[in-house]
Amino acid sequence: MKIEYINPFLNAVDNAMETMIGVSPVRDKPYIKDSRTTTGDITGVIGFAEKRISGSVALSFPTKTILKIYELMMGAPVDEINNEVDDIVGELTNIVVGGAKKEFSELGLPFNISLPLVVSGTNHVIKHKHDNPVMVIPYSVEGNKFIMEISLMVK
Repeated sequence: MKIEYINPFLNAVDNAMETMIGVSPVRDKPYIKDSRTTTGDITGVIGFAEKRISGSVALSFPTKTILKIYELMMGAPVDEINNEVDDIVGELTNIVVGGAKKEFSELGLPFNISLPLVVSGTNHVIKHKHDNPVMVIPYSVEGNKFIMEISLMVK
C-alpha cells in the first residue's frame, strides 16, 4: 500500500479524535496483520467501493479505551459497553472513513461508503473485503490503546 493512500486515514483519525474528544492520538509503528482476530473488544467496520478503489477500515478498541473515549466525548463515565458506546464506535468509524473519503476525492479517487457495522466480544474476527494485506496502525489516547485496520485495493 502506498503511503499516499494511507495518509487520508491517518489524518482522519487525528482530526476525529482532536475534534470529538479534544485529545491528539499518539501513533505507533504500523504492521501487517497476521490473523483475522482483532485486538479490541469492540470494533467499528466500514467498507467502501468505487471503480478504482475499494476496501474496508476497522477501528478496534479495548473496553478500557472506548469507555475513556466515551467519557471524554460525553462528559460522564459509563461502566460497560452498551448501546450508546456502540453508537460512539460506529460514529467514530463513520467520521474517520468520511474524512478520508474527502481527501481521496481530491486525489481523483472518489468512493461510496457503507453504513458502519459494530462488532463486540473478546477475540472477535474481522474479515476485510479483499485478500490484500491488512495494515494495522496502533494508537493511544491518554495511554489507552486502540488500532485502525486498513485493507485497500487501488486500480
